[in-house]
Amino acid sequence: MFDDLFNNLKGFIDSKIQEVGIELEKRFGVPEPAEPFVLIRRFTPADSTVTRGGIAIVGESWQIEAYDDNTQRLITSTDPLRDVILFEVAAPDVQECVLACQFNAKALNNKKPIKVSLALRRSGQWGTMTRLWPTEVSLTQDFKPYEARAHFQKEADAAKVQISVQFESSGILQIRDIELLQAPVKSQS
Repeated sequence: MFDDLFNNLKGFIDSKIQEVGIELEKRFGVPEPAEPFVLIRRFTPADSTVTRGGIAIVGESWQIEAYDDNTQRLITSTDPLRDVILFEVAAPDVQECVLACQFNAKALNNKKPIKVSLALRRSGQWGTMTRLWPTEVSLTQDFKPYEARAHFQKEADAAKVQISVQFESSGILQIRDIELLQAPVKSQS
């Protein structure tokens, strides 16, 4: 009897956890695109980065180091070792879309993966809020393709789209062929 009661309770809890997971995915996840992505912007080494220090142009790529002369970090800080904003552009002029940042990258001399994020930064009456959608670049000697996606919904506050890099340990990121794309959101049936 107790085994049946326990199994029923366990099944009920498992189903509720799945429901919450589905609801969180709907609310905070990135929906599927309805159509192929369309290029919004291609970044080249001729484009200036927002963050200046610790970034060099090597051929057709940017080489970003975990440290620069101005990096100061508190030992007890939980923030990334270094947060580099590569580019910032105005948000698309649509009500809703899926954004994608596609790029080729390699990470050198790093102990932890380096995160490349697509972010939405909103400034409003309550301050500035930034939401990140990261993808991780692990230690590799060759360039590999990566993609980070974000779900954009137009709100009253103006938004900026940022492409940024977060270092959790020492290391170097080489990144090239950075493209920002958008696609309409697939309707939820």
